[in-house]
Amino acid sequence: MKYSQVFLSEGLGDKAPLYYAKRRQEHLKNLNSLCVYFSVQSENQERICQNPEFLYLTGINQSGAILVLDPQTESEILFLGKKNAKKEFWNGIRLGLPEPYIKEITGFKNILPLEEFSLWFEKRIENLEENHIFSNDIQNKLLNCKQEIKDVSRIHLSQRVVLEPERIVLAKKAQEITKNAFLKILPKISNYKNERMLCANLECFMLQQTNNGLAFPSIVAAGKNAATLHYSKKDCLIERENLILLDFGCRYNAVCSDISRTLPASGKFNPLQKLLYKIVLDTQKFHEKNVKANIFLEELGKEAWLFLEKKLKERFTKRGGKMKRCYNKNPHGISHLIGDIVHEGMPDKDYLKEPLRPGMLISNEPGIYGYFEIEIDGKLYAEHLGIRLEDDLLITENGCENLSKGIPKEIEEIQNP
Repeated sequence: MKYSQVFLSEGLGDKAPLYYAKRRQEHLKNLNSLCVYFSVQSENQERICQNPEFLYLTGINQSGAILVLDPQTESEILFLGKKNAKKEFWNGIRLGLPEPYIKEITGFKNILPLEEFSLWFEKRIENLEENHIFSNDIQNKLLNCKQEIKDVSRIHLSQRVVLEPERIVLAKKAQEITKNAFLKILPKISNYKNERMLCANLECFMLQQTNNGLAFPSIVAAGKNAATLHYSKKDCLIERENLILLDFGCRYNAVCSDISRTLPASGKFNPLQKLLYKIVLDTQKFHEKNVKANIFLEELGKEAWLFLEKKLKERFTKRGGKMKRCYNKNPHGISHLIGDIVHEGMPDKDYLKEPLRPGMLISNEPGIYGYFEIEIDGKLYAEHLGIRLEDDLLITENGCENLSKGIPKEIEEIQNP
């Protein structure tokens, strides 16, 4: 446990160094020249702080390290800083030189002092040919380099977004943790008087089950607040007539979960809430049914939002319902990649135009946000609200596996009897 938050084992224990070495060897096969990855330059208070590219290839979750992959010589070098007792007094134990078992811990056969990197690099590029590939993090450090610098992030991301069997196990464990936390707060939902207390309980139940923290700051938004997509205040009272939108997830080892559920604070939907909730739920099921390998997320997303708008027209506006929204049809993407970070492939989202592959993990999160009013059985219902449902789908050869299926979302599951 000495390095439990510094060298991530992916749950594999002593097998972890070979696991990361295999990833590096696979990455080397896709490179045609020297590639350099930098760790983060400084650490914050979060346990998971590393650049995901560096973490994926090394398992090392700390600052002060550089990875070099050289396909010409089929070699990999880890440059690592010196042990610093004063810094460890402040921040805890870190990997560093000299260390008796550093090669066994990391799986690197070639480890050099960090301060030698600049001289090593200058000598190495003297023999390089044109058209070289470097990670985008190094560009600011190599302004005087005469060689062409290219971005390797897309090559790397293409490998990283396909979960191996080992990470699929971790993804399922992350789902179990989020499910357990949600089941803790579900029967008590009517007891929470404000957003902050609900958020604190939800996050506490997740953190009790993982050493790796949250995947992102949870969203707990009641009533009109849920119409703000990235609502962060969490300081409002919860009225009994409110809907409460929850967007939450955890990390297990390095893999994230990302779940959204919308609940009635009173324990029971009113007719307007129930009508709109069912539209979102049916859209989510429609999207899940269409997801499979070799299909493009961009096209799948368009179909899902068209389905939602069609059902909104059939079930709401044709019955006299009125609404005001801050968007036309699609308020956000219905799917994003999930992996070592909760939103993989950001910010350009090039993956939307590429076919899905087995092993990818994606979100499925349709939503409705704004002001809605309608008369049902002679009574007028009107309110500002936001409804979002989000599951995580694992792409398979013939479709997808809903890893979140055990987290209640059917109306009869989340309402009081």
